[in-house]
Amino acid sequence: MKRQLTSIRNELPVTENVAYLNTGMAGPLPRRTVQIIAEQAQRQLLEGRSNLSAFREEYLALLDDLRARFARLLGAGHDEIALTHHTTEGMNIALWGLNWQAGDEIVTTTLEHVGGLLPGYAVLRRFGLTLRMVDLGLGDGDIAGKIAAALSPRTRLVVVSHVSYKTGALLPVAEIAQAVHSAGALIAVDGVQAAGVIPVDVRALDADFYAIAGHKWLCGPEGVGALYVRRKRVAELSPTFVGFFSMRDFEAFDFSGSFIPAPGAHRYETGTLFWPAIYGMRESLQWLEEVVGYDTVFAFGREATARCRQMLGELPGCTIHTPANHAGLTTFSVEGVDAVAACDTLADQGVIIRSLSEQGWMRASTGFFNSADDLQRLREGLSGLSS
Repeated sequence: MKRQLTSIRNELPVTENVAYLNTGMAGPLPRRTVQIIAEQAQRQLLEGRSNLSAFREEYLALLDDLRARFARLLGAGHDEIALTHHTTEGMNIALWGLNWQAGDEIVTTTLEHVGGLLPGYAVLRRFGLTLRMVDLGLGDGDIAGKIAAALSPRTRLVVVSHVSYKTGALLPVAEIAQAVHSAGALIAVDGVQAAGVIPVDVRALDADFYAIAGHKWLCGPEGVGALYVRRKRVAELSPTFVGFFSMRDFEAFDFSGSFIPAPGAHRYETGTLFWPAIYGMRESLQWLEEVVGYDTVFAFGREATARCRQMLGELPGCTIHTPANHAGLTTFSVEGVDAVAACDTLADQGVIIRSLSEQGWMRASTGFFNSADDLQRLREGLSGLSS
């Protein structure tokens, strides 16, 4: 394990300089990813960006390969994946595409990120919907039961995170989905803090929509994400924005106002993504899948998170706000320590975590590349703040 961890960290140069414990915000970039992004940007600089044959033969094949890699990561079919820019875009696609009627209800929770909340809020205003907010506390206890109790005959959609950005709580999505579907509603899942942290099987979860981004736990660049749309839900989810990527093919429209959409989730894509970023995202996914191996990613990350929780639990004055059912993220506070100022001070010492300023908490992200030395540096930095 030590030799393999060393090899992984050698591919992530940031680990040579700092204790990087903030993947929940943005993951470290591998050498190979930065290299191919630079190579492709240089290629465009010198060769231009308007080669139609390259677009047809290279770029479209690249997109297909990327969809396939995201599909394998999520346990989905290739045709159930739409490429997006980020999780928020995926959540917007899921929320805006339903045939809302005045009086319909959206159920969501107090553990959600604004990337899932705000699309719902905008839909509420536009269509005259009702919001039901479920207080889940830290994310422990009978989560599925609390959400089930909030459902009504008017509930159309439930919006939940797989792993809460706020506390790191791992929510029982499969149990929630069972209650949601029994009530005749659909479920949209913000999976950005789960994909690349734990094994995800969208079929086992029974999710209707599952949105992720590539720039966090998947170690890719910003601007590339994916949305899973369950195959049988495609007919129920209308594309809100459309473009040439939304069509069955580039000639599938006429001047009467009609067009033929792509047969699967491809219809939710609109236009081109930044070529170098697409190359970079594929490189990161290929490294994780074929070089490191997802089993190793999940196992190493799980061990690092357990060590982090144990270490923080032994720190005098430290309160852990993350429940026992958690993954990847550990949220905590230290008595007498301001979270925002503490994160700034720790950054100056080469320890990178983030604050949750509304709660006055700090959050450490522990992934497959984090070492015992990273955690020791965090412990020493926190001890110095509270002494």
